[in-house]
Amino acid sequence: MTSRAARAGRAAGLLAAAGLLCGGCSLLPQAAGPAAPGATTARPAATATPKPTAVPLASLLPFPPARLQAAASLAGRFTAAWDSWSWQQSPAAWLAALQPMAAASLEPALAQAAGDRGVLAPRAAARQVAVATVTALAIRDLTPGSVTVTATTAQVITSSSGTSRATADWAVTLTPEGSGWLVWDIEPAGAGNS
Repeated sequence: MTSRAARAGRAAGLLAAAGLLCGGCSLLPQAAGPAAPGATTARPAATATPKPTAVPLASLLPFPPARLQAAASLAGRFTAAWDSWSWQQSPAAWLAALQPMAAASLEPALAQAAGDRGVLAPRAAARQVAVATVTALAIRDLTPGSVTVTATTAQVITSSSGTSRATADWAVTLTPEGSGWLVWDIEPAGAGNS
């Protein structure tokens, strides 16, 4: 037990000696004592923290809110016309309802959809008529060159066998044209189109 006590005593002595030797050492933290009389201490300069200014949300958008409302409105009209048709309506009549709202680049795809015999023949055989109304619109993507609006339609289909109801979600991409908009693309909302 005495050797243990001796070692502890030597260790304490070494620590005390090291403390005396390093008393002025800059590596050890120095306690701040009271300032000498007449001495001045430098105080950090007060800096004003700039307060964040409120930025109107509309100023962050690439288009004014009224113009975005016009895009959503056009997307709704286009989607309702897209999802409404009759077995008695000619493909040209269905296409004529959509063309004034569509960009020229979309017209070939619309013409192909209008004349799709795989769709037209079953409609004629069942004497189907569909009337679609838009039940929800939301902006899904917004860039300086386009806006994509999701449109949900409720479709009532009457046929020789009765009436059925269906809903569909569409993604309609519009591009600015002058002070208005034109539909550039329409796809099922789950297909991406953003």
